[in-house]
Amino acid sequence: MWSRFGRGAAPRWRVGLAGASLAASAVGAAAAADEGFRRCLQFWAVVLPIFAHYKFVDRILHPSPSAERTEAFERLHDFYSPIVRSATLRLRGYYLKVAQFLSMRDDYVPPQYLSWAKKLQDEAPVALSAPEAQRCVAAELGLHGLDAAFEDWSTVPIGSASIGQVYLARLRSSGERVAVKVQMPGAEHLFRVDIKTLKLFTSFAFPWAVDHMSELEAMFESEFDYALERENMERVRANVEQRWGKRVAIPKTYPELCSRRVLCMEYLEGEKLVDGILRRVRALASKAGRDPDEVVADHLEKLRTGKLMARSAYAAKWRARAWQVWQRLQGIEDINIPQLMETLMTIHGEQVFTDGLFNADPHPGNVLMLKDAARAVGLIDFGQVKELSIDFRIQLAKLMIALARRDQAEVVRLDKEMGNRTRNSKSDVRYRVLSFWLDRDTDDVTQGQSFHDFLAWAEAEDPLVDMRQELHLVMRCSCMIRNLALTFGIRLSTAEYWRPLAQALLQKHSITY
Repeated sequence: MWSRFGRGAAPRWRVGLAGASLAASAVGAAAAADEGFRRCLQFWAVVLPIFAHYKFVDRILHPSPSAERTEAFERLHDFYSPIVRSATLRLRGYYLKVAQFLSMRDDYVPPQYLSWAKKLQDEAPVALSAPEAQRCVAAELGLHGLDAAFEDWSTVPIGSASIGQVYLARLRSSGERVAVKVQMPGAEHLFRVDIKTLKLFTSFAFPWAVDHMSELEAMFESEFDYALERENMERVRANVEQRWGKRVAIPKTYPELCSRRVLCMEYLEGEKLVDGILRRVRALASKAGRDPDEVVADHLEKLRTGKLMARSAYAAKWRARAWQVWQRLQGIEDINIPQLMETLMTIHGEQVFTDGLFNADPHPGNVLMLKDAARAVGLIDFGQVKELSIDFRIQLAKLMIALARRDQAEVVRLDKEMGNRTRNSKSDVRYRVLSFWLDRDTDDVTQGQSFHDFLAWAEAEDPLVDMRQELHLVMRCSCMIRNLALTFGIRLSTAEYWRPLAQALLQKHSITY
């Protein structure tokens, strides 16, 4: 129903509400006996007034598209963004996850929210002090003191996420540098409370997202078990090293120094992917005599407003080759972004179809640009790894090939064969939704609508009734990698890259399709 407001209208109030859902921690009684119950009370005490404010502007004050409406929403964003930021940093937990997801693309949220939400990809606030973290590690591993196993423990974490923090140390036995991830006490309980609260809010504010929330809730069952994450990391590492060992690194783990809440792994020295790209852009700007900050801000603004049309990976690849020649002549270090994006897309496609074991959370903070020249990319954080049955992989392979062929009838048929159901069984709507999540988000799919407008339209036209969890997670993986590429102006088609892998799987099992 929001399509009547035109492109970009729905995100203003919907994103405001999404931001409002993170603002609960600004209020509430600190003396409440149960932390989870207190957080729930805080949420509703803050979110309802904000929800009412956005609804008032949307439905009563400015119900039709106009300059006044746009200005009114801008004022709301200006006013509530600092509140949301403060609330998110204080609450942490699942609210950090929501902020991270909303900042995956520059057109998901307004600049007021995007400016701080992006930083949470790898700069979450610190909840444990170094001494507290050391005591947690020692207790979890049954050590009389941390010195029994580690030395040179960093005083500040090298990474901080929604449920844990990572510290740099050395193994006393070998002198190897390691990264030690420690889970914050009580994190699992608070996450569960937050998810239930947000699911209730989502049920009336974002009905199209309810199923996604439920699937994420199920997926987080494994994220709190670092022992399981260690096992999954080693399995994925063994698979990836067979094909990409010389170019891609995944940390090895130290089983004797791991538990359900502590994960000790090899330290990969490098920088976050986005940081490496921004360094590249700033170097080019300085070389050209331009202000680096202005160049970065201008690039992000063009992506957010759609003025910078994303190039295909093929076009970007050839443009990048010419660009690299010029940069080398200028003496500027270069990062081959198109090739890197292709590598990430292929690696995850191999995990899905070849290995049947994939990481469903490949967000930017989990990709490193390594200082090791021999291995360009490092992949970290395997808390959301999913194993896929061969029957599902075969069904998915057919679906991906049909998407690559742009065969609407076959895509819809295969979707139903997998057991997915919508209320009205509208083929055109379902085909567009599947294309959006599993392949591409070009205008022929979204009809020129924004992310929020498109999914709200799809929910109104043909609500989802049932969908396999495995498919949801593959959709999420596909979308996250494409969003990452789009940040740098490169538009990828998942089906284009995964089709050969899907065909190879079918051929391996003597299936003609």
